[in-house]
Amino acid sequence: MTLFVALVGVGTFGFIAYDYIVHESRIAEMLERYRPLASVADDSANRYDLERMHRDLETIRPYRERDAA
Repeated sequence: MTLFVALVGVGTFGFIAYDYIVHESRIAEMLERYRPLASVADDSANRYDLERMHRDLETIRPYRERDAA
């Protein structure tokens, strides 16, 4: 008898969860809204290039100031 009650409880919970996900959940909408527009690898490559360029400019600055003086 307890096994039957447990199965009915699990089945009811499963049905309610499935019904919520299919009909009222905004999961699909949220996934589409926050989906990356480009590859993550492309973004990291661009970020790395910008950081490298900034470090290069910071490295050059003391030499430029020394030559200008």
